[in-house]
Formats: sequence, structure tokens, C-alpha cells
Amino acid sequence: MKICVIMLGLFGDVLLRTPILRALKTKFPDSKITVIVDKIGYEVLKNNPNIEKIITMDRNRSNYLKYIISKISTQFKIILNKFDLLIDLYDGSSSKMMAKFSFARWIIKNKTNSNLYSFQNRFHLTNQLFEKISEIKFHDIDISPEFFIDHKATKCDLDKNSYILSLGSGDLEKILSFEKNFKLVEYIYNKFNLIPAIVQNPKQEFLQNDFINNFLAPKGIKHIKLNAKSINEIAFYLKNTNFLISPDTGILHLAFAVKTPSFCVFTKTHPILITPPPIASLV
Repeated sequence: MKICVIMLGLFGDVLLRTPILRALKTKFPDSKITVIVDKIGYEVLKNNPNIEKIITMDRNRSNYLKYIISKISTQFKIILNKFDLLIDLYDGSSSKMMAKFSFARWIIKNKTNSNLYSFQNRFHLTNQLFEKISEIKFHDIDISPEFFIDHKATKCDLDKNSYILSLGSGDLEKILSFEKNFKLVEYIYNKFNLIPAIVQNPKQEFLQNDFINNFLAPKGIKHIKLNAKSINEIAFYLKNTNFLISPDTGILHLAFAVKTPSFCVFTKTHPILITPPPIASLV
């Protein structure tokens, strides 16, 4: 069986959908799964063994001609693959059109108000996805996200007495003030002698520099300045650290995926939407 799963969206959104891929591969072990993602989705899924093929779509409209060409090219790839089953986990206007003209033998239509599984937390975003595609009946559902690290491409140089600190977020409203972050870092440093390894957030590099130069350095607090760029590197550091502190739900999903204890200050997202079942995590 050839299965196509539309998974357009942000870094965290893609991670939240990985349990669907795992469930599909478990239910249909001989299936060949193709996913359609944005560029960031490719970085999240490129080592995922449940996937046969990744189709990357460029949805950046700054170059409208390039966007249209990418959209048409993606549609042709869907048609030419002659999928037996198509599942739209993105559920946006663009993906609905892609599904409509896919010529797939079977298209799963997202259900509303489904309560087939009677989840304890029916608000969790991954649980909602399983309910939406409940036309496929899964057993023993596990909503833990997955990320597969390429260990050959990384090396761990973290101090054993360190933890990961991420200051940035895709949504500026989620960012905690430097003053509050510093109080937290100072307390952990003085109480437990643990030092922060500070992530360099893409397009927000100033956060790392300003926090170090204006808060940590003047107080003589030891720290590690991480220059990791790829998601694979960040995942590797998370796997080999004591815990994560972050305001951003994207990196939090990555921490869940590699089973890293996490502390997240929720300033906008409601925790009920993403809090996983009990694992070794502090949320």
C-alpha cells in the first residue's frame, strides 16, 4: 500500500504528527509512506524509518512564481505516485485542494466531534488528530513524538553539570524577559551548581549574545555558548543534557521526543494542548 501524508507546518507541528506515522507503519507494516512537508519538516523527518519518501514544498510567497511552480510540481508528484491512501493532517485550504485533486484511491476526510478513543485528554493536539482520522481504527495508541538522531553527524562536548536554555521563540509573545530568565539561571547556579548551555535561536541570535553580555558575564556566572544550527545537533545536545528550560513549544516537543526532562514557561500556549502522558518530563 502506498500512503501519502500531508504534514505541512512548523517544526513543532510536524513533531506532534510523528505518532500518526508510527501508528500507520504499525497497522500497515508493508506500506510505503510518503510525506509532504515544508523545508523545516524535511529536517525533522529525514532520519525517520517509518518514511519511504519526503516531498518538500516551498510555500514562501516572497517569490510568487517560485511558489506557484513548487505548488504545481508537488501536485504532479502526488498524482504520478498513484497513492492508495491519502491523509491530510495539515487540514488547510491548500492541502484540501491537494487532496481533492490527488486521484488517490482512498482519501481520509477529517471528522469533527469524533470520540472513538475516549482519550483522557481529548484536547491534546495529537489526540485530536487521531480522532479526526478515526476512520482508520488504531490500537494501543502512543502519542509520544519521535525524532531520530543521526549520531554520526554530531559529537557531545557538553559539561555534565549543564542544562539547555533556549531564550527564543517563533512567536515573540512567548519569550520570557531576560530579568526572569536570569533569576531562574542564578538560582539554579547558586543552589545546584549547574550551568546553562544557551541555544543560538535562528534569526534571534541577539538573544543569546545580549543575555550573556548583559546578565551572565557581569555576574560571573559560568555558561556555555552553543553554536548548534541544525535540529539534529540540538536534539543530540538535548539527549545528553540534564534538562531543558524553554518558552517555546517547538523545542519542547523535541525534548519530549528524546525523553529529556523539561521546564516550560507557558505564556501563550495552553499546556493542555501539548502536555504528553506521564514521562520523565517536568512541564
